[in-house]
Amino acid sequence: MVKVTLDETEYDTDDFTDLQKNMLSEINYNNNLQTQLSYTLQSVRTSADILLTKLKDNLTPKTESE
Repeated sequence: MVKVTLDETEYDTDDFTDLQKNMLSEINYNNNLQTQLSYTLQSVRTSADILLTKLKDNLTPKTESE
């Protein structure tokens, strides 16, 4: 017995039709995919920031004391 809350109304998924269960499954899949994609995007942005910083450091002329 799994409970789902939609717009502050609680539903028991045991009472769902097959179509409703399939829609709920798609919603869960979609939410998981959004989470994964957000993580991937943040990771790519972080990598880009690190690479940009490294490039700037590499392009900065070094003084003789360095």
